[in-house]
Amino acid sequence: MIFSYLKLGPRDGVMLISAFIMLVLTLVFKWSVWEFLFAIVAIIIAFLAGNMKPDEKNVLAFLKK
Repeated sequence: MIFSYLKLGPRDGVMLISAFIMLVLTLVFKWSVWEFLFAIVAIIIAFLAGNMKPDEKNVLAFLKK
């Protein structure tokens, strides 16, 4: 691999592919720069939210109810 020092995983690849899809949609549907940026920010927020781990105390308290 050319850039072996980057340590990219499959989740990074999915995020890169989704950003590329947003770029293609921007060009096809002639979105503005703002719409493109909002879409990329939404992708990043979803990516970060998917990596969050639940707090076990809250989960156990919820299950006991």
